[in-house]
Amino acid sequence: MFKKNCRLYQLPFLIYVLCLTENFIIRTVLTVKEFDSFQNPVMDLLKVYFYGWYHDTLFFAYFLVPLLLYFLVLPNAALRSSYSKRFLHIATFVIIVIFAFQAHAEWFFWMEFNARFNFIAVDYLVYTQEVIGNIVESYPMYLVYTSILVSAYVIYRLFRSRINQSLEALPELSRRERSVGFAVLALAPFLSFTLAATTEKRISENRIVDELSRNGFYQFVSAFRKNELDYYSFYQTLDEREMIRVMKKEMASFNSHLADEMSPEPIRVIVNEGEEKKYNVVFITVESLSASFMGMFEPHYNATPYLDALANQSMFFTQMYATGLRTVRGLEAITLSIPPTPGYSIVKRPKNENLFSLGSIFKSKGYDTKFLYGGYGYFDNMNYFFEQNGFKAIDRTDFNNSEIEFANIWGICDENLLTRALKEADTSHARGQPFFEFVLTTSNHRPYTYPEGRIDIPSKTGRVGAVKYTDYAIGTFIEKARKKPWFDDTIFVVIADHCAGGRGQTNIPLQNYHIPAIIYAPKIIKPQVVSKIVSQIDIGPTLLGLMNFSYNSKFFGKDALKEPEEQGRLVLGTYQNLGYFRDGQLITLSPNQQVDFERVNVQDYSYKTEKTPPNPELLTEAISYYQYSNYLLKNNLYRILTPPGRS
Repeated sequence: MFKKNCRLYQLPFLIYVLCLTENFIIRTVLTVKEFDSFQNPVMDLLKVYFYGWYHDTLFFAYFLVPLLLYFLVLPNAALRSSYSKRFLHIATFVIIVIFAFQAHAEWFFWMEFNARFNFIAVDYLVYTQEVIGNIVESYPMYLVYTSILVSAYVIYRLFRSRINQSLEALPELSRRERSVGFAVLALAPFLSFTLAATTEKRISENRIVDELSRNGFYQFVSAFRKNELDYYSFYQTLDEREMIRVMKKEMASFNSHLADEMSPEPIRVIVNEGEEKKYNVVFITVESLSASFMGMFEPHYNATPYLDALANQSMFFTQMYATGLRTVRGLEAITLSIPPTPGYSIVKRPKNENLFSLGSIFKSKGYDTKFLYGGYGYFDNMNYFFEQNGFKAIDRTDFNNSEIEFANIWGICDENLLTRALKEADTSHARGQPFFEFVLTTSNHRPYTYPEGRIDIPSKTGRVGAVKYTDYAIGTFIEKARKKPWFDDTIFVVIADHCAGGRGQTNIPLQNYHIPAIIYAPKIIKPQVVSKIVSQIDIGPTLLGLMNFSYNSKFFGKDALKEPEEQGRLVLGTYQNLGYFRDGQLITLSPNQQVDFERVNVQDYSYKTEKTPPNPELLTEAISYYQYSNYLLKNNLYRILTPPGRS
């Protein structure tokens, strides 16, 4: 009976071999590309391929289930019929196409995100128009499709005789005999789910080794099943009373006091001396503007001549760090001033209405508050989030054709977007109402296309050209704004939402979070360089401090200009890993209660990293920041007292 069952399941075994072969090839290609990241090549290679085989086997379990059911359910006569054999040939070819598609897709995903499939891949499935459009505009897809089909066909032809042999060898088996074979092989998919938690564990201190050992499709399905991580289930925690005590101390500042010492809510009364300044604010959040693109940090790019000049006339933050690696994380950090939490950004989550936000504060002060975006604001739930948290949303659907000179799949070009921002500012000013405009650019995003003739780099030749075009668009906007009657009373903030990606061996590579931040108002703010460590969550409270606003606050961020140098700390995250940086030490909290301690040199921007002994006091701070933010959100304690209303 055993031999008969082996003959029955020859085809699944053959497909398993194909699965291992395809994944071996893509893993090897990526390993060659990243080989210089290995610190211990022999041991790292053993981990990559051994754990890679383990993850590939778990992945194959998804294909094994329908195959096993097919061989179990069909009667012998039907299974051995020409129709069944023809169907199995087609099914095998389709599976080979899927494997070929995986190999190609994983290459492009790795080039973009330096990782195997993860939450981002799942997230992008929701926005097929933008994502497919972005891919089509960025890559020669006819060549990619051809490569997928040709490689799949070649593999199929190579194995066609083996497929025929396996189908011709199908034995006569009773239902009982098949059930025994099914029960044995069904252990694979069962173990795939029961052992799934082990795939979350790290096998190496080198993030690249970890990623290479994983299976992209298995990661994809796992991320689809677990699109949020419950902090209390996966991370180290503290006693809630201790956590609240630590955070009330951490969130304290010299110009604030707690509204209620006994309340678990972090309500602080912020008092700034002097008259409140009803300055206008134009807040430009730039897509993927790494600090390394600016001349101060990497002169050889010459990609930001206008912003470099503007920085010398502004308050320029040289050690500003984003909280995450995606736009929604930047929007979350800036508007809500809250640390990143595991899973999706708050911007994309349900029940994100009436949160304590920068928009709600400006709206309560009588400001005309608007969110301007050149794409379609349903993407990443942005329109809904902003409209429910103190803003009127203006997106691509609100632009007339006459206002659009150039557009790609992500949105209208930055020039056109900023021109609309000027018009909206004029409208608010004409009504005698101060305005707060939150502008999100898109031109510095793949496929990196923009109007020709604006800069000396042709469109669609890479990110540096897109950065330079965005720089040009912002420069043009500022020069036009300079002629407006509201210019002297306006503060312009230019900050990145996140970096343009990059490499890093650690789970939280700080160089991938370093962003520029400029606050420009020639009649209001004296030029200066702020070199202290500042988090993206601090930019909102710092802006409010410059305007002498007094308000009740729940923000985790602080006014960076009024805090001592040694108070600087960073909160950083991916979808799963949470980082806390202070005094040169970086703590990373990971699922399964894992914790890493490292020392990172940020002062010379080398980001040299070395392991350090555990620091219990710093660990308590790190856990408190993330546990408290999750606690407040889970218990609906990060909301404003009265809804801001919809504009």
